[in-house]
Amino acid sequence: MSEVGDSSSSAYERLIGTDRVSGRLYTDPDVFERELERIHHRSWMFVGHESEVATPGEFVTRRLGRQPVLLTRDDTGAVRLWSNRCPHRGATVCALDQGHTRFFRCPYHAWTFDNAGALVALPGEEGFGPTFDRDTHGLAPVPRMDTYRGFVFGSWSHEGQTLTEHLGNARDLIDRVCDVSPVGEISLRAGWLRHRIGANWKMAAENVCDFYHPPITHGSSGLMGGVPPGYFTDAHGGVTRDLGGGHGEVDYRQTEGGSQTGLGPHGFIFPNLFIEAASIFVIHPVSVSEMTHLQTPITWVGLPEKMQRPQSRRFAMAFGAAGVIEPDDAATWERMQLGLQAGEPEWVMLERGVQFDHTGEGRALDEIAMRGFWRHYRSLMTDEAAVR
Repeated sequence: MSEVGDSSSSAYERLIGTDRVSGRLYTDPDVFERELERIHHRSWMFVGHESEVATPGEFVTRRLGRQPVLLTRDDTGAVRLWSNRCPHRGATVCALDQGHTRFFRCPYHAWTFDNAGALVALPGEEGFGPTFDRDTHGLAPVPRMDTYRGFVFGSWSHEGQTLTEHLGNARDLIDRVCDVSPVGEISLRAGWLRHRIGANWKMAAENVCDFYHPPITHGSSGLMGGVPPGYFTDAHGGVTRDLGGGHGEVDYRQTEGGSQTGLGPHGFIFPNLFIEAASIFVIHPVSVSEMTHLQTPITWVGLPEKMQRPQSRRFAMAFGAAGVIEPDDAATWERMQLGLQAGEPEWVMLERGVQFDHTGEGRALDEIAMRGFWRHYRSLMTDEAAVR
């Protein structure tokens, strides 16, 4: 059994240092299972946006950690979040990515539920006896669901931090992206690109606030042609921040040419949401060595189309079917996953800008946000009270 396979909290204290982490945290299946338990099935996770289910009857299917969920707007206009699982024998009741319906019908025994989750029909109901109660056999709601400015979050844990507490300083990222709109609203109805990548989910989370890599990893993509000279250098003046709670951002607002980073902010909301200027990214863990990476462009309600068009073109160029940026990142993460299988040397280094950690803020290319991610990660993986 591996050092972390015993599920002891003390192992994580050693494997996560102040400026380095063990490569085992990306490759050990026992670590991944503990992450699902301690993070993805207990923390608040971004699920979707209210605009995706704008009218009664609309739905989208997503995953909350490993488990499938169903985001709906019922006939009264209320947004609901259900476990996408028939309470009879466990089959998923909806296999489509999105759609519009008043009813969900299980393909196994035709148990049928309305879009408010109630069991409304089933064949041979009399066979279940006189005490059978439809009201206790509806779709199971995700234990906790909450929204902030249209962003829908869910948690499998029945108790814990409120969403406001979880977001903390990262609420500013959501506020800033929404406030680009003259009415303070965004829409995510363009559909999602899905990339299956053979790498650990934490590599994508770290990559969000890594401005050290773009001129190298994306050097042949054309990305460098759209930014000022010296943009990806310490001297240009951008700032990276540890926002607490595992959240972080890179901020170029105060620099010359800062508007060229896009309309919105560039930051990560722990553990699975990335707001990238004019796009939304979501990280879904699949296994210790595999993730699904999803992207969609943002539409700002009320913003003139001529202001949004350049961002739409940028999204298509970078992340579309023939995008030039996503393949760079995906290939690099897969190479990292392969290299870390070697086990030696043990450590992944996160030393850049460590001298600024006491302020929580450093230069744009520093690794402050990554170290903040790992501090929060360690607190969740070692908190024994969280599983009592």
